[in-house]
Amino acid sequence: MHLDDPFAPLEGTPAETAAASEPTVVTPVPADAPSPSFLHPSLGTPSAVWTYRAADGAVLNHVARFDRNDGDKEFWPRSWCQWDDGEGWKWKALPKPRPLYGLPDLAARPDAPVIVVEGEKTAEAAAKIFADHVVVTWPGGAGAAAVADCESLRGRTVFLWPDADEPGANAMVVAKRIVKHIADAVHVVRLPDGLPSGWDLADDIPDGVDIHRLLNDAVSSQRDEAPELPPGYRLGASGLWWESPDPEKEAVLLAAPLDVVAESRDVEGGSWGILLRWHDHDGRQHRLPIPRASLAGDGADARRLLMDGGLHVSTARGAREKFNSFLGQVRSPNRVTATNRVGWHRSSFVLPDRTLGRIDREDMLLQTTSPVEHAFRTKGSLEEWKREVAAYAPGNSRLVLAVAAAFAAPLLYICEIESGGFHLRGPSSIGKSTALVMAGSVWGGGDRGYVRNWRATANGLEAVGSTHCDTLLCLDEISQVAPKEAGEAAYMLANGLGKARAGRDGGGRRPASWRVLFLSSGELSLADKIAEDGSRRRATAGQQVRVVDIAADAGAGLGLFEDLHGFSSADSLARHLKEASLKNYGLAAEAFIDVIAGDDDIRTAVDEIVRRFCEDEVPANADGQVGRASRRFALAAAAGELAIAAGILPWKPGEAIDGVARCCRDWLRDRGGAEPAEIRAGIDQIRSILHADGQARFIPAWSEEENQPLVRSALGYRKLESGSWNYYVTPTAWKDELCRGFDPQALAAILAERGYLLLPDSGPHRSKSVSVPGHGKQRLYHLSGSLLGDDA
Repeated sequence: MHLDDPFAPLEGTPAETAAASEPTVVTPVPADAPSPSFLHPSLGTPSAVWTYRAADGAVLNHVARFDRNDGDKEFWPRSWCQWDDGEGWKWKALPKPRPLYGLPDLAARPDAPVIVVEGEKTAEAAAKIFADHVVVTWPGGAGAAAVADCESLRGRTVFLWPDADEPGANAMVVAKRIVKHIADAVHVVRLPDGLPSGWDLADDIPDGVDIHRLLNDAVSSQRDEAPELPPGYRLGASGLWWESPDPEKEAVLLAAPLDVVAESRDVEGGSWGILLRWHDHDGRQHRLPIPRASLAGDGADARRLLMDGGLHVSTARGAREKFNSFLGQVRSPNRVTATNRVGWHRSSFVLPDRTLGRIDREDMLLQTTSPVEHAFRTKGSLEEWKREVAAYAPGNSRLVLAVAAAFAAPLLYICEIESGGFHLRGPSSIGKSTALVMAGSVWGGGDRGYVRNWRATANGLEAVGSTHCDTLLCLDEISQVAPKEAGEAAYMLANGLGKARAGRDGGGRRPASWRVLFLSSGELSLADKIAEDGSRRRATAGQQVRVVDIAADAGAGLGLFEDLHGFSSADSLARHLKEASLKNYGLAAEAFIDVIAGDDDIRTAVDEIVRRFCEDEVPANADGQVGRASRRFALAAAAGELAIAAGILPWKPGEAIDGVARCCRDWLRDRGGAEPAEIRAGIDQIRSILHADGQARFIPAWSEEENQPLVRSALGYRKLESGSWNYYVTPTAWKDELCRGFDPQALAAILAERGYLLLPDSGPHRSKSVSVPGHGKQRLYHLSGSLLGDDA
């Protein structure tokens, strides 16, 4: 088994000191670094050590093999690391994607064919057998093929040689899916039946097995198996043709050259389609699955998709019909898995134009009935993005939260945390849009940028949510959405479920679903936006916990910013971040997906950070609503720390936690505490009514003054006691006016608990029997005047 212990003791350093700061692997190893010791504290001396080197021969790290007493073996990577106050050798793996073993030989022999095997010992044995080939492998064993850096195999002829067991075969399936898009040709070695389980090229060759012939007989998998064309069709370099059975009729050109790559279907055996590949007039390759359902009728939907991608399709009526018939009848022995939603599907992460993460036995791709507009593009370099964009976030809590939230989005699925959003609220020109652009650059960009606009109906945002599943959704300017749509849209996005709709036959259609973390901005809070139409509607507690409202102004006199990092003004820093985000984008998310895809330890690491964050930042008596929202803050902090540990964010360890924690504390302060939102809002409503109508709508029944004003629509009575007005509210007014929209009994209980509602001397009631001069004896709710003077 392959292990990675990032907290093992350093050479000559106590274990507790080594664990104090997260070490960072340094490659290549410095020339003046001392030779490593491979003596393991529990496993002893290794039986073998292999050195991984860069193409120029520089040492990257070492892998040691330890043979255990029970006959099993363990592999431990040994890397040169740096931490806050030192450096040295640690049992720690190289960051993902990890380099291949054998890079110097690969670089020295650029024309030699390459054999990829599993394991360093096997690679050394195979190199002796096949001297005219370069032999490479990846670190980490069969389960780590998906995180190998295979870029060095670009343009090469590659043979994949599996071990004779199921893990070995599966590893080469994964390797094939990666290498087929890089190498010039890929050949898979088919092992004969009857080999001992686990046999590889380092073992003795069984009698009767000719390994050189196995290599020569390897089946090419670079070109997919040929499709089965329906009768009358011819497909070649000149295009797709229909040849009439009548020899006197000329062949008809139906479409430009295209390849039928595979048939597609979803994991449940539905949504069948045909995967096509072609080049447009600029020579750009397109690869698109066409749903079979789009061929119903005259097939206009399918042709529209193809023509939108630059494929010439004949517009003549007869040719259109023949082309539609071809797409409906053509068959392929190759298979790919289709889905109608981006995001995680097992360990694969599907985007509109590519698939990231670990590739399973089949390619997986997005299949839709209409073109998908998206901004999941890449540009520039990750190093420049780190230097020119991400490096300016530390010291600016709102920027740290925004960037960390971008990395948190794909963790929703892995950690089973509900969707939701953060809303940056504040006046214009203080940096809100900069934060969104900066966070969006983690995932993509392009001509229109990654940031979307709130200006849409709830139905329109439903489509946006579906195309941003498991990714960050950035929505700017909440002021542009209609007030009646704001609450519904925010709730729907965070709830992850679209509206239920009827199909053409009257039956119910499956509603769209998604998981999304969104970052929003605007001059108004969600609650203010909902109340903007004057209908007295208010944001519900559910809406407020799903969309956490944060003051964009960080309080440092610099708008959203707190640290200008040497820039002369907040405006100049904002302009730099926007310009740099337009030059470098989309690469950080790709790198992060590669790190977390298929890593079974990721959830454990995230859960631990979330637990510690909530222990530190959430009051012990906090309401469940606060706990739910705080977990979203904690998830962002955990994602940021994972990105730091992976070398994707150029921040010091703990920077993400500190910045996000500051935002969480500011949110709790502005919220008014950790009590339920309904209670806080209800008390505020009662106080507002008393402030506004305490004189006009409460009868001063105990006053002896003459000519008192007439009170209309009275809510109750008031009495001057100990220098302040006390209010006696009728049960009807308490329920229908003061507690309108809230639970009257729950508010009464809370106010009584805090001493603002004065209870009768005995009995179960919270209202008391009061003799009101001129109005007789009544049951009334007695509110103390201190309610208006205290921060209730």
